[in-house]
Amino acid sequence: MSPSICCRCNEKILNRAVCSLGKAYHPHHFTCKECGLVVDRCLFFAVEDDVVCRECYLGNHAARCSACRTPILERGVAAMGRKWHEKCFRCVSCSKPLISASFFDINGYLFCKSHFREQFSSRCASCAKPIDRQAVVALSTKWHAECFICFICRQRITTGEFKIHEGRPICMACKPLVLSP
Repeated sequence: MSPSICCRCNEKILNRAVCSLGKAYHPHHFTCKECGLVVDRCLFFAVEDDVVCRECYLGNHAARCSACRTPILERGVAAMGRKWHEKCFRCVSCSKPLISASFFDINGYLFCKSHFREQFSSRCASCAKPIDRQAVVALSTKWHAECFICFICRQRITTGEFKIHEGRPICMACKPLVLSP
């Protein structure tokens, strides 16, 4: 068997060789491409088909969590062009894990569906609860369809016709009650 050639110095390796990433090295030439220190054969990273020590990898190459800013060394989550540790991928309001849940990103902050609704959805002019389905738009505000009711008889106003009395909607059936002398 012919001796290997060290990929760092291009000289023959006569005794022990370190073989990694399809290359052979003298043990003292198995060094980090960035800092030049000898690398532990059992703990190194491959970057662009070359050897990088743990410290250089963590400092220069490891993806960083968008929440805690520390390197991601295990399984992570990638979404919207950013990365998180699985444990950091949570709603900013309630800390609920979002791994298998619907979530919303608002200016870089993650929200579960209920907290997104609570903080960002339009609110009903009557009950003040979030509106997450079709709304009635009247009197320059939004209403749940079931909340858009006549101020007098408390019945739903389902037709597009209503009148306004003291800033509140009244149905056409109650119109004579408030407009008569």
